Amino acid sequence: KTYTIDFEELEEFVVETHKKTPVAHPLLRRYSISSQSKAKKLKIFNDLRPKSSSGSLTKAGPEGPGRLGSDVAMDKASELEEENVDPSPRSNTGEGQGNELEPASRWSFFSSEFDESIHAADLGGLVMPGESFRDLFELGPEGGVWWLDMLNPSEEEVFAICKAFGVHPLTREDITTQETREKVELFRSYYFVCFRSFYQEDKQSEDFMEPINVYIVVFREGLLTFTFCHNPHASNVRKRIGRLRDYVNLSADWVCYALIDDIVDAFGPVIHDIEIETDAIEDNVFTTRAEDSRLILRQIGDCRKKVMSLIRLLGGKADVIKGFAKRCNEQYTVTPRGDVGLYLSDVQDHVVTMMSNLSHFEKMLSRSHSNYLAQISVDNIAQGNRANSTLGKVTLIATILVPLNLICGLFGMNVPVPGRESEGLGWFFGIVGVIVTFSLSCIIVAKRLRYF
Repeated sequence: KTYTIDFEELEEFVVETHKKTPVAHPLLRRYSISSQSKAKKLKIFNDLRPKSSSGSLTKAGPEGPGRLGSDVAMDKASELEEENVDPSPRSNTGEGQGNELEPASRWSFFSSEFDESIHAADLGGLVMPGESFRDLFELGPEGGVWWLDMLNPSEEEVFAICKAFGVHPLTREDITTQETREKVELFRSYYFVCFRSFYQEDKQSEDFMEPINVYIVVFREGLLTFTFCHNPHASNVRKRIGRLRDYVNLSADWVCYALIDDIVDAFGPVIHDIEIETDAIEDNVFTTRAEDSRLILRQIGDCRKKVMSLIRLLGGKADVIKGFAKRCNEQYTVTPRGDVGLYLSDVQDHVVTMMSNLSHFEKMLSRSHSNYLAQISVDNIAQGNRANSTLGKVTLIATILVPLNLICGLFGMNVPVPGRESEGLGWFFGIVGVIVTFSLSCIIVAKRLRYF
């Protein structure tokens, strides 16, 4: 063995009562608040049946005849209400977490010596009565692997686990402070992997695709994993082990690879959905009506936001896995052995392919965005030209009518004007003829000059 486990430290921690200080995580706080709202208080339904004075049934007890069973229940419910007792089951989370609900399977333990995994709400629940932690972590003479997975551990629990397993204080600090930089660090008896996933429980949630940190401490015979938000990776890896344990040389390094591979594979469906959405946006750019301009621009913006989020999450993974695989090939004493280095190279190829696809989608969305803005600009220019043409025609008509108004105004003055004393219609038709001739001449000139 390359390490020693302080089983006495684990047993003392289980026996002692500790307050639980939560490790801060934004998604965890939101989840806890929503869980609080789901915790309902005891509902009291009053007895609405008509009561009779003589025909009531009594219930005998050690103190003689009692009251109606429904009345007793109502009295108990009223006592609970007066004492403000919430009958909903809650775990003792101590100060800092208040009334947060605690998952029933917060601790999970897998061992190659057991047929099934063990799930418990706290560390002490992993051990059956009459057994000890030494029996839990003991492996057979042929070797094997154990895996302790922790969901949302408190600071006291992280300190106790790290002390019992001899984890370096720097690793413990990275876990408790939620270190976000992805990395692989080598220590004397283990190597430490910090990898980032994303929240994928609910696609309609505002927290979808928010980063989630996964911390893995890998010893030669087993590994510890720490996560601070609900995620399906540990469950998926346990299912994978159940299907392949008869065909794979199971080791702590292989479990670590399987976790990294499952995290990377989780990006696949999201990238596929983005590909479909990108193709749809590119097809709709030139067919969208002007009334839907806000909708298509919002779709482009949301899709580009998803692409940038995935690029941010996948950006450092290729370098981390590449460095990890290089250290494996250099045969360090604590790094994975065997074919795990080849598996990591395959994961690196997947990451590089996903990054290439995301870069292509970003270029497509950028081109679609530019094309749509150019189309909107062309439509606005065409609309402006049509408005200018209409205004030009109105200006031409006004230009023709101004001289005609001047002529009519001159002959309509209340002063002696030519033709006022005339008794025939010659002057009238002469004035109309001049107006018509002037109008036609102006129209012909405007036509030749292409004013309309």
